[in-house]
Amino acid sequence: MSHVTVKTVSALAGETLSDYRASQMKEARWKNVTQGVSDRDLDDNFDFLNGAVLNRDAGGEMLLTTTGLFGPIRSGTFVHLDINAHNQVVPSKRAATNETETLIKHLNRLHREYTHRPPSREHALLVNGFWTAAVDGAGITGLDGSANVFGSTGQLICDVDELHFPLLRYGDSKESQDHFNRTLAYYGGKLLEPEEEFALGFNQDLWGIQYDQKLPQYVTEYQFGPTKGGGLFVEHHPFPHIWLPAQGKDPVFGQHTISRILLGRRVDTQQEDDYFRTVTSEQYHFTMFEIPLNGSALAIRPQCIHNDSFTEGAQTVFLANTAANTVALRHSAPINSMCVGDLPFHKR
Repeated sequence: MSHVTVKTVSALAGETLSDYRASQMKEARWKNVTQGVSDRDLDDNFDFLNGAVLNRDAGGEMLLTTTGLFGPIRSGTFVHLDINAHNQVVPSKRAATNETETLIKHLNRLHREYTHRPPSREHALLVNGFWTAAVDGAGITGLDGSANVFGSTGQLICDVDELHFPLLRYGDSKESQDHFNRTLAYYGGKLLEPEEEFALGFNQDLWGIQYDQKLPQYVTEYQFGPTKGGGLFVEHHPFPHIWLPAQGKDPVFGQHTISRILLGRRVDTQQEDDYFRTVTSEQYHFTMFEIPLNGSALAIRPQCIHNDSFTEGAQTVFLANTAANTVALRHSAPINSMCVGDLPFHKR
């Protein structure tokens, strides 16, 4: 999630870390934050968590804000998630062992098993593009300082200037649910059912950051903005993500939460060019998934391509403190015309 902004500690001479924390938490971006982590965890991880607390606006209108810090999900423990629990992470009475089938092992196995079972054209958008990271010299300059938590934003140059993402909903029928789960598995993801226990299998803690977003403006005015997001972002990183939607109305904008997660997967294809050389072109599948609002969460494997900007309302995303490879979807300029199912998103 391209939200966390790495902040540099700039304490004045004689200012203690306690003073620095207090001064930071007086800033307006902390106004709506519920502290669901312990004081000790907040102290020990303050630079990272402080960087996750932000406000994003366009034209003076608030479009995204942080509304909670929760967790963590610790390595080597069994837990389940509960949106109504104080820190949203409920530990189990049993301990994880080295022989445990971890969540990451399961997600990676799904990814391998479904490699040769791609979704149909109806359920996955195939995009020709070229992913070039900021570290390779493709960083977009002049963006909003809070546009990307993990550093500079690179570019995914696409051969079209309009994108139509298929939207899958869980549905009430077994057929609909099986299709949802199979397509999700292709990307290395799965639904965690309400109170489903799991051992993460990652070597760092995952922290829950709850964000509240206002649609369609967050996408059309911030993400599409040439000096804001620089284009809708997608990214991948070494840690798994878990999204847990809020239930009912969100705390700031008063909207009912609709959680939509865009997942992607690179599809390498080899072809011969005019000089009879075998070349590899880059293609990507993309599908949008809507998380059912029944206490379920959506988990993805490490390095899965994703975006969560199309969520309306509040949801918690669990993330770790690592680097990430983030790019903006662009043609000759930011792509600012998209559809999610039959929902249009266009820059005004």
